This record gives sequence, C-alpha cells and structure tokens, in this order.
Amino acid sequence: MRRLSAKHTAIIDDKGRVVLPAAFKKAMEELANQPVVIEKDIYVGCLNFYPERIWDQKLDEVESKLNHFDEGDLELLEQIYENFTTAKMATNGRINIPLDFLNHAGAKKDVVFTGMGRMIRLWDAARYEERKKTRKSLRDMYKEKLGNNPNG
Repeated sequence: MRRLSAKHTAIIDDKGRVVLPAAFKKAMEELANQPVVIEKDIYVGCLNFYPERIWDQKLDEVESKLNHFDEGDLELLEQIYENFTTAKMATNGRINIPLDFLNHAGAKKDVVFTGMGRMIRLWDAARYEERKKTRKSLRDMYKEKLGNNPNG
C-alpha cells in the first residue's frame, strides 16, 4: 500500500453511502479488496478509515500493552471496540456508513476525505473548512515541530 495523501471531496447519499475517491482506492492497492474499518476520532469530529489489515496491526499493538485481567484495561478495550465498525467496500468504492458514525462527524451531504498516510479522514465539508481556519500553517508547524527543516 502506498501512503494515502491529498484531499478529495465527495457526497453522502440519502442512505448514508459515500464513494471513496478513486485515488485512495488505487493507493490502497490489494487492501482495497478487504473491508475497511471506520473509527470515530476521539480528538476531533471526523471519522478515520483504515484498511482492515492496518487497523488490525494498530489494535494488536494497543492490546499488547494492556492486561486482560485488569478492570481498567478491560474498560478501555470495551470503549475502543464500541468506537469502530467494519464495512465492506463495493467494487466501485462505495461504503455504507452507520448513522451514529455520520452523526459523530456531523456529516450530512458534502464531505472531504483527507489522506493521512496509513489512514483516511472523512470530514463534514463545512467542519473541515472551519478547522482549516484555526490550524497553524504548514510552515509554522515545520518550524515548531522540526526546527524549520522540512526534511526533518
């Protein structure tokens, strides 16, 4: 799988279905034939889409750090498992998104997909534009996080 990047717009239909942009489907290569995992982002109001194999790796890493005999760890796992769902992607890239997930993202019709390396984010288009207004510029983030060296 190549890194998922760029921004694409899409429309959610009345049945909660959206077509994953062809560029993302192509970049997913053989993973596009597998189900996708949809996660409610716990930090911002958007949805995160992962190829199932990538999600399983992430989940294995989280579970390896937890004690399955600890009540607090089990509560964390319970919440993690309640916060995602798996969906099949049709050959044309169409994905059915459950209503409670759409509500979490505030997504009704116009949406924006953004590539994030190994995952894709889905935003309500208006919410995405509002977020863009408040975030720091790429240049300022490079300077702050990488000492103004875009190559790290």
